[in-house]
Amino acid sequence: MPEYEELPLHETSALARARQEREVAVSHALTSAEFALAEEGAEVGAALASAGLQFDATTFVALRVIETSAAEDMDPVEVLCSSKLRDLIERSVALIEILLARRANA
Repeated sequence: MPEYEELPLHETSALARARQEREVAVSHALTSAEFALAEEGAEVGAALASAGLQFDATTFVALRVIETSAAEDMDPVEVLCSSKLRDLIERSVALIEILLARRANA
């Protein structure tokens, strides 16, 4: 593939725009997944707390990631070691803890 400097300006702009759109789409997908996992985790955590059982948000999110990786025929260890997925797990866990704290204070 030619370097950007070798391409006409309109092609360089189109490539940059396409890359930007992919990055926005991935960011949106990750953010949507984080919130979905957090809402589901808060529901599970609240149900377990009502039943007098302990809940570990990190384990819950990691298990959901493993479940999804299995459905997509991906290596779960590789997926869990991915920096993007680790960030998703950490942010989802933080959101779960916030949602559970809000429920406890309501």
